[in-house]
Amino acid sequence: MKKNNKIVRYPKTLNINIGVIFFALIFIYLIFNVYIYLTAKHVSYYEVDEGSIRIQTTYTGLALREEQLVYAAESGYVNYYLKDNSRAKCGSLICSVDENGDISGEITRAGHTENTLDTESYRTLVDEMKDYSNTYSDMSFYNTYTFKNDLQAELMEAVNLSALSSMSEYAANAEADNTFHRVKASVPGIVSYYCDGYESVTADNFTDGMLDKSGYEKDNRKAATQVEAGDPLFKLITSENWQLVFEINDELKKILADDSVIKVRFKSDETTAWATYEIRNRGNKNYLLLSFNNSMIRYASERFIDVELLLTKQEGLKIPNQSIVEKSFFVVPQSYFTKGGNSNSQGLLIETADDTGEKVQKFIATDIYYSTDECYYVSEDHLEKGTKVIDPAGGETFVISDTEKLKGVYNINKGYAVFRMIDIKYQNEEYAIIARGTSYGLSQYDHIALDGSIIAENEVIN
Repeated sequence: MKKNNKIVRYPKTLNINIGVIFFALIFIYLIFNVYIYLTAKHVSYYEVDEGSIRIQTTYTGLALREEQLVYAAESGYVNYYLKDNSRAKCGSLICSVDENGDISGEITRAGHTENTLDTESYRTLVDEMKDYSNTYSDMSFYNTYTFKNDLQAELMEAVNLSALSSMSEYAANAEADNTFHRVKASVPGIVSYYCDGYESVTADNFTDGMLDKSGYEKDNRKAATQVEAGDPLFKLITSENWQLVFEINDELKKILADDSVIKVRFKSDETTAWATYEIRNRGNKNYLLLSFNNSMIRYASERFIDVELLLTKQEGLKIPNQSIVEKSFFVVPQSYFTKGGNSNSQGLLIETADDTGEKVQKFIATDIYYSTDECYYVSEDHLEKGTKVIDPAGGETFVISDTEKLKGVYNINKGYAVFRMIDIKYQNEEYAIIARGTSYGLSQYDHIALDGSIIAENEVIN
């Protein structure tokens, strides 16, 4: 039998692997989503919450006091008997001027030799050293040098007075010859031995340039051994009432506007005091004038004093500065708003023309972003400058033209950006405290765009 070698090919059937197709679709879907994610705009959000910012602001103020300069009537050698920044009664001996220099020389030499103090002076110095030792603290070590200088001044005062007393007869003869002159306090006050040209400056006549201490110089009169007639010898500060003045910005002016008393910390010794204050405006600058009725003697040797204003915490809704944007709005009188259309939404009747050119009225619903007693602020998105709106009550017309900018943030609660006006109470470098419960504003737990500069009104948020 003949063998059949013919090969018959059977048609191939298409074997579809459902698993491969399924995973291919998933892969394409993933690739698509990765692409969408990489090319989409990503908006981070910030949840609005209650917060506070403690305001602690440091300034350098110009000290204003009631000061009287006392000048030398004669030329000669000068010696001082009262320590700097000490109280002097009316008639207290402050210094002497010796025209010949004989008595002055003896007093000076007494300060460089061994002298025996009188009992009262010795007891006073010992008591002061005991008081300082009992109250000493490592936390206030900076007071050690102040105490040292005060003690040296008191010692020199006691030695000089002792030396003058030992030459009482000699001094009396010199006074009779009109060559030795005792200079006494004509009124009670605090004795200060420096002058700087600011003695007559007051809250009414200070200038902006005086607040710059970069070129400030003062003359220590106690360092002088000789004076000419007409030279200043010392000054008397005649009142415990004194003032500090310095420039402040508009934000601090706004915070301080509703009060008149503030707590202040002096940076040199960390002591605190209460001051009454007022804000004075000169040109486009604001100046804070602090008034004190105590502590003057502690800082009598300084013209420029560093202070920290201990303001209370500013509380409200806390938001990052990065979220804040500005947007321009049309300002329209409230009387032109009405309700219409298929809802109770507020809007405007505008005058327009139909296809035939005939004038007709059309209602446009508008979102209100802010209001004053007389006007509403509406978006520029649905209106054009020059649009004529109609008063629904009287038929009068108003042409939209005026615009103003408002500060606000973009609320993204609904998945798209909605501008919300904010009322900033206080702002530092990172955050702002805004008022709660403002109309058309924010509420606690609202979500806002963290960076308001990268999105626009009504933009959908992914």
